[in-house]
Amino acid sequence: MKLNKKTVLKEVWFYFALAVFAFLRAIAIYVFIVPNAFAPGGVGGIASILYNFVATYNLELADKWFDPGVWLFIMNVPLVIAALFKLEKRYAITTCVCVAMYSGFTWLLSFVNFPTFQGAGLDSGVTMLAAIAGGVIGGVSFGGMLLLNTGAGGTEIIAKITYEAKPDVNIQWQLFACDSFVVLLSGVLGFVQAKNGTPSEIFVAVATPVLYSFITLFLTSQVAEIVTNGVQSSVVFNIITDKKEEVASAIINGIRRGGSVVKAEGIYTKTEHNMIICVVRKKQTTALKKLLKEIDPNAFIYITKVKEINGLFRTQNPVNTEVVKKEAITQNDVNVEEKVGE
Repeated sequence: MKLNKKTVLKEVWFYFALAVFAFLRAIAIYVFIVPNAFAPGGVGGIASILYNFVATYNLELADKWFDPGVWLFIMNVPLVIAALFKLEKRYAITTCVCVAMYSGFTWLLSFVNFPTFQGAGLDSGVTMLAAIAGGVIGGVSFGGMLLLNTGAGGTEIIAKITYEAKPDVNIQWQLFACDSFVVLLSGVLGFVQAKNGTPSEIFVAVATPVLYSFITLFLTSQVAEIVTNGVQSSVVFNIITDKKEEVASAIINGIRRGGSVVKAEGIYTKTEHNMIICVVRKKQTTALKKLLKEIDPNAFIYITKVKEINGLFRTQNPVNTEVVKKEAITQNDVNVEEKVGE
């Protein structure tokens, strides 16, 4: 790679952003997750379980030999080595750097005795806030790393390597299975602390950290998706109609969107129709449905949600037509998936 000022600045910005997201991840685990005995999946969850399990019997031993930052690094070492051999080199290297930063920041927070956000017990409102905050901050960090095309190690590396070997494997389900297993392990901590209680007390003690951990895991996933895809949602109109020109004009002039036309044949009637595919904002759905009802009441329409859009989305020079009525577009959101027509 040729080095110049632009390239150097780009790399400096990349690693600065990586350090920020690694620090946020360290904050999430050190300040909110470990003190409250959560284990929202991954290597971080295992490190939290180890620390809290030992701390139940000997806090001094846990602080000295089971520091989460140190164990984050130790458990990631074999995974990072595997990534260097099995995955694309830049991804593997940036993941190595991220793991070092993430575990290093976590250890540093412990070393300086940084304040933690710990509830008085698993039934404390502070504990619930910790679960929410840990999930949100962890989600911002995870989403930022996805935007940078890097990872934080742990189960992500396992999933990536598995996908390289078997592309037909669903990575998302594999990650969810691994994280869920770690979450369920967090129940061991509750059992240890309430093993002499009644069956109901033991059940509550076991289930509570598991449920809190699932809350944190869920929020991390949702916030990461918002960071990577944004909050603006769109939908796809799939319109099967025999009035192609009129409907196309309505889309272009009425809501200022483009679309594509494909030929479609009914499997029962064997009749050929036109299907117009159009991506619109959620707030535009009611206006477009009204236009379609006026132009072709017999049109068959089904609507699905879009997660990501790339390329030209909005028409720049709408064509004038007398067929279409221009309307204000201020409508409510619709369901994720909707079927309109016969």
